Amino acid sequence: MDKSPTEWARHWSTEMEAAHKRLRQFLNQGNKVVERYLDERKGMDREFHADSRLNLFYTNVSALQSMLYGSTPRIEVSREHNDPDDDVARVASQIIKRILDAEINSSCESLSSTLKSCLQDRLLPGLGVARVRYEMKTKTEVVNDAITGEETEVEVFVSEDAPVDYVHWQDYRWGWARTWAEIPWMAYRAYLSKQEVKDRFGEKIAGQLEYKKQTPQADDNMGSSDQRSNVQKAEIWEIWCKKSKNVFWWADGAPAVLDMQDDPLKLRGFWPSPQPLMANCTTTLFIPRADFILAQDLYNEVDVLQSRIAVITRAIKVVGVYDQSAGASVGRMLKEGVENDLIPVDNWAMFAEKGGLRGSIDWFPVETVVGVLQTLQAVQQTKIQQLYEVTGLSDVMRGGNTDQYTAAATQGMKMKMGSIRVQALQDEFARFASDIEELKAEVIVKHFDKQTIAQQAGIQFLGQYDQPYVMQAMQLLKTPDLKWRVNIRPESIAMVDYAQLKSERSEFLMAMATYIQSAQAAAREIPGSIPMLISLMKYGMAGFKGANELEGAMDAALQAAVQAEQQPQQDQGPSPEQMKMQMEQMKQQAAMQKAQLDLQKIQMKSQADLASINAKLQGELSKITADQQADLTVEQQRAQHRLMEISRALEADITKIQAQMDADLTIEEAQARFDIASQQEQHQNNLVELNAQRRTI
Repeated sequence: MDKSPTEWARHWSTEMEAAHKRLRQFLNQGNKVVERYLDERKGMDREFHADSRLNLFYTNVSALQSMLYGSTPRIEVSREHNDPDDDVARVASQIIKRILDAEINSSCESLSSTLKSCLQDRLLPGLGVARVRYEMKTKTEVVNDAITGEETEVEVFVSEDAPVDYVHWQDYRWGWARTWAEIPWMAYRAYLSKQEVKDRFGEKIAGQLEYKKQTPQADDNMGSSDQRSNVQKAEIWEIWCKKSKNVFWWADGAPAVLDMQDDPLKLRGFWPSPQPLMANCTTTLFIPRADFILAQDLYNEVDVLQSRIAVITRAIKVVGVYDQSAGASVGRMLKEGVENDLIPVDNWAMFAEKGGLRGSIDWFPVETVVGVLQTLQAVQQTKIQQLYEVTGLSDVMRGGNTDQYTAAATQGMKMKMGSIRVQALQDEFARFASDIEELKAEVIVKHFDKQTIAQQAGIQFLGQYDQPYVMQAMQLLKTPDLKWRVNIRPESIAMVDYAQLKSERSEFLMAMATYIQSAQAAAREIPGSIPMLISLMKYGMAGFKGANELEGAMDAALQAAVQAEQQPQQDQGPSPEQMKMQMEQMKQQAAMQKAQLDLQKIQMKSQADLASINAKLQGELSKITADQQADLTVEQQRAQHRLMEISRALEADITKIQAQMDADLTIEEAQARFDIASQQEQHQNNLVELNAQRRTI
């Protein structure tokens, strides 16, 4: 492994090129999945284009993201074996926990943003990555030498930090492997300006690199010009090689590696990152595959059905055709017709012979189109249900649909089993967050100064029972290969379930109360057993999460019990001070009993007042209801009377119109009869003249 910088540059060029080819399909699919999530349709008019989508992918991802991450994680730090008598390790774990909690509280937005980004990358392209760094800030000060009196510049320590950085899924590469344990190297990409390259690697190297504008799709040089960065930067990879235990900084096109260092963090697992959040990874090849890819056919079918539904919905409208020879009256009927309005028709007899309005208008067959639309909607619902089955959301929905008559235990079991696939993803996300904080705790323990640890943990504010173990705990933290368990429970980062928290604490208190009742009887029967009973309580308490703070108080109680047992028993009765204390206790108990009686009286009076107020409110409500009912009856009667008046007026108008129409019809008939009689008389005269002419001839 003893290679020159030039040989290392050629080696990493080959490895990075192979990694890029191996991950090309994943990167391309990841970009398409993100575009599908954002519903980006280039060159399409969303309002009028026939291609309509039902973006269930966005809905599903948003729902899962809200379920999996709902609050800032709560960290729990414990020693490896949870020994109840190992107080030094218990205090040391409290110190680490206080530092991690302080980091979360001071940089809550940064940690929250990192976890949310990693979770979104897991749900979209299928890869979520984060890493831990160690930063030490110093400054240069001018001091006077105590011997020579000359001024010299010295570097002074300022602060230490172990930040957690989010790594974009396109800026992460790794060597060929089938599992996480086989990964030989991993790399993180960073973009540095020319000035930043000069500050980090020197002016000579800065002149050898290529600088270009960054695009959202880092491996797509043909991206949209309006999405490119305005600053030209160099693409630099930070490569961690597990086999050689070195870290390299490499840039494509550079003749040699930019820098090379030995393992800077000295972590047990070497990697500065936990195992990434990977979707659908198998042991064939360690490459993730997005959840969307496995269900894309169903998503596409739902979109096709939605497009057809949108087209047919736009086609459903009240339209038809009419006979143009019928005149403009039929067209005016829909455009100008209002209530109680009649539109005149020319040549009514001819209009009636053609079938009237039914014979002049033919409407668009809306019923047939609506039937097709309903069929498409039913098929779409079936496809959506299949999609929920594939993605696992149906399990959550099925677990939530519990019967109200089912027992509470059965409902809880159904909800638990219904969300088992989501729970697995939630556990994986909690594992990822725990591993990040565990790496951060390891960096703190191995690289932070003792004074920095004490300052950030605020050890002066530890409990009085923990202060005697602080110095030993600080020594323990600096022990090589110290093992801790940093745990973040899934429910602490998901949506807060206050009922679950209440149940856990109630269970703890009930267990302690039951044990205390049993221990009291044992203490009376077995003299000198109190220290043993307290030790048993401390042993049981060590198994409950979050009980570290109570163990110090239990140690003090145990020590006091042991001292009390060692003191010689005195046969004489209680001392005056003890009698006085007993009298004070009796007075306090009497006062407490009186206060309880007063409280009960107040509660009874409050209940009586509340019942009176409820009765009064009920009476007023009944009165208001009756008044409203009466007003409603009056209004109904007025409306009916007005309706009758309108009906009578309409009947009178119709009678007048009919009479006028009858009169007009009578005149027209008389005129027609007169015309017919005149024509008949003229015809008769013509016949007489014709006959006369015939006789003459």
